[in-house]
Amino acid sequence: MSLSSYDKSTVTKRDLATRVRLAIKPKIKLHQAEVTELITETLDAIRDSLSKGQTVELRNFGVFKIETRKERVGRNPKNPEVDIQIPERSVVKFRAGKEMKALLSKNSASKLNTSRESYSE
Repeated sequence: MSLSSYDKSTVTKRDLATRVRLAIKPKIKLHQAEVTELITETLDAIRDSLSKGQTVELRNFGVFKIETRKERVGRNPKNPEVDIQIPERSVVKFRAGKEMKALLSKNSASKLNTSRESYSE
């Protein structure tokens, strides 16, 4: 089962658990609830590592890390005369790995070719 065989634009934890369960079914027999629990524990471990300031590297998938956004001045579009001080804050950044980048560029290239073909008809 490939990612392209799914039509949904948003994948939930439940969808992910179903995909994983179907992918491992021939090798490992786990119930849906067990797979969901494994995914939950994995995501919790990633979240806990990030909350401690650690970088999480999943080879060929990508890297999650915490970065600090500097304090800056913002404006309310409804009242642009008033400056608003936006405080410094931590954000999670994701950098795609090599395999992820290759897959995404391959998919975007095929979508571009498909849209060009339909446009030229």
